[in-house]
Amino acid sequence: MWKHVFVEQLIAARNGGKQKVIDKYRAMTGKTAQSLYRIAAKNGFNAGRKKRLDKGACELNDMQISFIAAQIQVTSRELKGPIMPVEKALIIAEDNGIVEPGAVSVSRMQSILAERQINKAAMKTPRPHIKMRSLHPNHVHIYDMSVCIQYYLKGKKGLRMMREDMFYKNKFENFAKVKRKLIRYVLVDHFSHFIYVKYYYTGGETQENLYDFLLSAWSGDKHPKIPFRGVPFYALFDKGAANVSKAITTFLNRLDIKTPDSLPHNPRRQGSAEVAQNLVECWFESGLRMQPAHSVEDLNAWAIDWCAWFNGTRKHSRHKMPRTECWLGIKKEQLRELPERQILHYLYEKPGENRLVRGDYTISFCYKNHDVREYNVKHIEGIQPNRSRVQVLLRPHNWPEVGVVHDQIEYLVKPIGYAEGGFRADAAIIGEEFKSMPETKTQKAAKISDNLAYGEDRKKDAVPFEGMQVYGNQADKVTLEYMPKTGVEISTSQSGFEDREISVMELLQKLLASGIGITPELNKAIKDTYGKTILLAESKRLLDIGAGTGKLIPANLGGNSDAALKTVAS
Repeated sequence: MWKHVFVEQLIAARNGGKQKVIDKYRAMTGKTAQSLYRIAAKNGFNAGRKKRLDKGACELNDMQISFIAAQIQVTSRELKGPIMPVEKALIIAEDNGIVEPGAVSVSRMQSILAERQINKAAMKTPRPHIKMRSLHPNHVHIYDMSVCIQYYLKGKKGLRMMREDMFYKNKFENFAKVKRKLIRYVLVDHFSHFIYVKYYYTGGETQENLYDFLLSAWSGDKHPKIPFRGVPFYALFDKGAANVSKAITTFLNRLDIKTPDSLPHNPRRQGSAEVAQNLVECWFESGLRMQPAHSVEDLNAWAIDWCAWFNGTRKHSRHKMPRTECWLGIKKEQLRELPERQILHYLYEKPGENRLVRGDYTISFCYKNHDVREYNVKHIEGIQPNRSRVQVLLRPHNWPEVGVVHDQIEYLVKPIGYAEGGFRADAAIIGEEFKSMPETKTQKAAKISDNLAYGEDRKKDAVPFEGMQVYGNQADKVTLEYMPKTGVEISTSQSGFEDREISVMELLQKLLASGIGITPELNKAIKDTYGKTILLAESKRLLDIGAGTGKLIPANLGGNSDAALKTVAS
């Protein structure tokens, strides 16, 4: 090979002959002198030059280097990675006075970043990760949903394939035409990698679809050749809106399914589900072009049939068994059966119910009609009858025991049993037993208060805190001397009486109330004489005339005159 011959000639060259060898091979290979020297060094050539004393020394300090690296990092694309050139980052640093212009070349800056493993190539390297394992079938289930981009249902025409030349990232208007989407839900048992798939034709991901999918996956009787069923101990999923909805997360919690948090944007965590999605696309959906479905019902029927075949025959590379065979290794204590549908619907619709603790330390709970159960909670610390409120949680794997939450602590409580005659089994038998309830905090505090007020030996009609002075010395606590205040006497004259007015309607009401008849002629004369209002003094004069004579005539009307006022005043 020419490289070995080239190195041998370089080593044998003397007194400037190395340059002739370099020139010769430059002409032969078209490479630069630097490239040829690098090739020679990799193949055993040593030029014999002394190393520079400052080799490896950096022209920039740590802060300056970090500033340039930070620009490249924060401007990275989520998928594509770093996109800012080192030269641009260096120019920005120089423009902002971080680095002196000309202090370092672009190539040297690239070398510095590479030496410190903060260059673009290093930033693109996936983060270190660990392998995860599950303990047994149904220990961990992973589920994921994806829009089925290859196919969609088009009215009565059935399943249609999305042509890649019509549906791609720059053709958003074509995606918009597809009002309803075909969404593929996939669940994987992490231990056996058993795959379950179901399709929904809908406008988007919803918690109702997810709820239906989970019940379908965890229930039995899907197919005679699909024994897979049961509730997992852990569930992993991405943070989609439907997945993290309160209804779904509470539903999983009530089934005692733990949902560990994960780092954001961590696709490896759902790796098994991603692999399953790809398997469904390749091994199931690839045949739909030759046998298209005309409804989502047909599609799901074929999907179940495919699940029975794929899981029952295809061996997994990890455990070297068909997936169904591996799942059948599950033990009795590992298989938690899905509760009856009535309980499941209750869990989904009513996450928990609040109860007031009765005076006998009991609460009642009923999740279905006419099945009321009583529970004694006197053993729970801090419970006060007729005051404490607790939350009752239905725990289907422990029913009829329920979870009772008090002060953010959950207790598993058994129902009260009943003896013959419908009496509570824990009730005291008359004439044979005596049982008392534990004292509450309030009762204990009341005892302390009584002892403090009356002493240990309380006598009949005893006075609390006898001898203590409560009254008779309160005024002594006031230290201020007050200056006497002067005021004005109240006037008892009729000042202002003459000036007051009332409405004519009020006068008419008072005349009628006094038994004085009002003829149409009198009514008209009053309104013509006084208008809408009349002085209070004049109204009193008319009332007095009427009271004396028993009647009132137009001739008695004197008007709002000063003479009339003076007559009344005198």
